[in-house]
Amino acid sequence: MFNEFELYEISSLLRKYNLACMKEQGYTSINFPAPSSPGITKHNERRYGITDGLLAIRLGYRIPSIEKGDESGTNATALSPDEEFTLTGGSTKPGELGKGGRNKFDKKVPAGGCSGVALKKLGYFPGETPGNPMEVQALDKESFTNSLKSDRVKRSLEKWSSCMRDNGYKYAPEPFSASNDHRFATRSVTKLEKDVATADTRCKQSSRLLTVWSAEETKIQESLIAEHQKELHEVQKQRDTTLSIIERRSGSSS
Repeated sequence: MFNEFELYEISSLLRKYNLACMKEQGYTSINFPAPSSPGITKHNERRYGITDGLLAIRLGYRIPSIEKGDESGTNATALSPDEEFTLTGGSTKPGELGKGGRNKFDKKVPAGGCSGVALKKLGYFPGETPGNPMEVQALDKESFTNSLKSDRVKRSLEKWSSCMRDNGYKYAPEPFSASNDHRFATRSVTKLEKDVATADTRCKQSSRLLTVWSAEETKIQESLIAEHQKELHEVQKQRDTTLSIIERRSGSSS
């Protein structure tokens, strides 16, 4: 539904509105974690793993830091039962609209709580707005998973694995077997990680893995879009509404 950069902007605004609402409800010292920076420079940059050879030489599989971000949310507080009630309106499960009521400060908590208030500021009315963004996430996961079942993708992964062996690195023909190497779970990037990541990008090119994989997944996505056209149309309308509100509100004090 939203790309990584839009989600970062949305999460930042939701945090801002949730904090403001909670303070109005009597919780002046509450804090929520600030969203993490996307850490990439373009949408889906690492959907198929690392592809930038120059970045691999410099950072291995690490994602470069784009910005330091807001550190005011690093000391987030655990919520008490009443704080949870004020935030959610008494919701007991994801997607459920809490009925609201009164909190311990005798403040009137609206249906959906402060979360509902924050969402409404971005044009989404829990329980009323058509278009389920989870539908898009599910379809996105489905297209990715099914693409790995493609014979063409499997053959390209075998070629990639063979190329890695030729470079002295033994990895299974699985998309992230190299980047998930436990030896790279270190605080700082090592020479080995840089060397493997560099070989990874080169082998992706020689095996045509990226070209084949992208083409196969695109075919699957087109089929899923055609099958779920009505639901996706509703989600798209909601996305357009939310983004237009963000454009007006971002950077403002509202």
